[in-house]
Amino acid sequence: MTTEEQSPREFSWLRKVVIPASVGAVAGFAAVFAMMRFIDSDMVGGLDTSAMIAAAVGVLYCVIASGMLVGTTNPRLGAQFLNVEDADELREQQRMLVTSSGAMALWGTALVTLALAAPDGPVPQGAALIVGAGGLLLGTALSYLTYRFCDELMLAVNLEAGAITFGLVMLVVGMWAVLAHLGFATAPQPLDLLTAFYVLVLLASFIAVGRRGMLTVR
Repeated sequence: MTTEEQSPREFSWLRKVVIPASVGAVAGFAAVFAMMRFIDSDMVGGLDTSAMIAAAVGVLYCVIASGMLVGTTNPRLGAQFLNVEDADELREQQRMLVTSSGAMALWGTALVTLALAAPDGPVPQGAALIVGAGGLLLGTALSYLTYRFCDELMLAVNLEAGAITFGLVMLVVGMWAVLAHLGFATAPQPLDLLTAFYVLVLLASFIAVGRRGMLTVR
């Protein structure tokens, strides 16, 4: 009996965690690798460390957003790799997940564009301003719209993630500022700060979701 009960659980763990995580890791690595190759190509000629890290983080945002959009716009397929009960759950949360994914895609595109901005990159500064600022503003607008589609649980998760983000920003960016002010570290560049916000928001979201038990295989 124990073996029969464990087998479906092991299969569920393999289908919902191991396989999607492996595919996601490969897709993320491939996207970042392609971006790094593009940065090192003659078209760009290389960028400084801040811009390269920003571009990598922006690409990862776009990869995550793409996976979520594919899963939510095709619930039957999404139920195979997203951590949900079934396709009906995705249909119920479709508006929330689509707007959230759209926000991530806009934010990721904005960060990549800013990383590739002139004078070091190939994107003219005027175009980078339009795409970068526009992506941040539109992404934030979509993020705000997401709250209207949240149920009580997801609203609580989003609010908790915001609070955790604030704490992480104070801890990480605040400590970086302290060390830089005292001469123990190099002061962060504007792009460093923007990238740090992106990473800390994502980390805070995983912490909030994990605290609610939503990372458990379903």
